[in-house]
Amino acid sequence: MDELSELMRHLRLQTRVFHRTAHCGQWTLDAEYERKAMFHLVAGGSCVLRTDDGTADVALQAGDAVLFIRPQDHCLIAPRDADDTVATLLLCGYFEFDSPLAEVLLASLPAQMLLRHHPTPEDMASGAPAALLQLIIAEAEQNGPGAMLLMDKLSDALFMYALRQCVTSGTVERGLLSAMSDPSLGASLLAVHHDPQHPWTVAALADTAHLSRAAFARRFVQAVGVTPMDYVTGLRMQQAQSALAERGVSVAEAAVIAGYATEAAFSRAFKRIHGRSPGASRSS
Repeated sequence: MDELSELMRHLRLQTRVFHRTAHCGQWTLDAEYERKAMFHLVAGGSCVLRTDDGTADVALQAGDAVLFIRPQDHCLIAPRDADDTVATLLLCGYFEFDSPLAEVLLASLPAQMLLRHHPTPEDMASGAPAALLQLIIAEAEQNGPGAMLLMDKLSDALFMYALRQCVTSGTVERGLLSAMSDPSLGASLLAVHHDPQHPWTVAALADTAHLSRAAFARRFVQAVGVTPMDYVTGLRMQQAQSALAERGVSVAEAAVIAGYATEAAFSRAFKRIHGRSPGASRSS
């Protein structure tokens, strides 16, 4: 399995299409939704994207999608010459991750990404998902049995294509994706993801990267944004949370998964990261 696939398997992406509406004439859609990574897809017609950061408006045509990785106030509005008889069909969705490491990934991505249905040659070289966008649009237009679930699953792939575009176009200069493509750090991250319960130390991880302990720690923090052991702890905590919620393991077993010697220390750390106690996660 390649590094990006291995990473996304652990981050456990789930996409939800929560808004599907048709608009005619002059209209405005304010993005007053949950403050999560989200996207808009123009399934039919056209509109204009307007943000509050002073940048120029962006014209969006049928098949275009815009992804907001970090919250930003924005709205979609009708073009000035909008025809009252032509409807614009919009799909809006958000991306969620069942892992505390997701923040590290999202911090490495551009705040906003535009995917065109009719891409430039540069976009085509980086894997712009025109065919995927068309599949999502077809489900939105037909609205047949299971359409909402199909749109959710197809939109998972939309996020993956956006990640691939960032990697291949070189727009990621720092962060988890950049570290994955680094031959030394990529090997260390892959080793951690393959065996999170291994008694990792900075020295052991440095050995997998063929770097000195100090050089590895410095390079890791510069690339990923957290220390190597904070990253290992985050991954273990994610696995502990999954074991509690999905398999119903005991808190003591979850503490072992997360690498803690006592339930008390594990419970304090778990609540600090997840915002609730291990017992509450197990009950849910």
